[in-house]
Amino acid sequence: MKKTIEVITASRKALLSLVEDLNTEQMNKIPTGFNNNLAWQIGHMVVSQQILCYKLSNNAFVIDPTLIDKYKNGSKPESFISAEEIAQMKAYLLTNIVQLEEDLATDKFVNYTPYSVSTYKGYRLEKVEDAIKFLVSHDGLHYGCSLMIKKFV
Repeated sequence: MKKTIEVITASRKALLSLVEDLNTEQMNKIPTGFNNNLAWQIGHMVVSQQILCYKLSNNAFVIDPTLIDKYKNGSKPESFISAEEIAQMKAYLLTNIVQLEEDLATDKFVNYTPYSVSTYKGYRLEKVEDAIKFLVSHDGLHYGCSLMIKKFV
């Protein structure tokens, strides 16, 4: 798991580097042909990790739970995302992975509820380690989307 977490951390650092020079308006811009923005991409990565690892193992979220509906799968930006919320999401990108690694070491995820991933037909997460491996692909997908969105902001 250590190497997998290193890959997740590296891709999240790359995303932070990608958006570091953008202002709040640019982070909120939804380019023509897209249904979300860079701020949502970051929030979605944070929330997805929380749902796939913490919720499915019957643990409390380690983020503000009011953010879940705002960034979960199937959501889209419904209003302007504040600079404060963007900063919070950026911080969560890395701190949540550190927390995940600490929680893995304490066997916090023993009661995992299996989950079939909608984006990959037939792929089922049976334990938290499966979810963490899936995050590599999921984060990579959203990093790629972010690269495309940034071209238009």
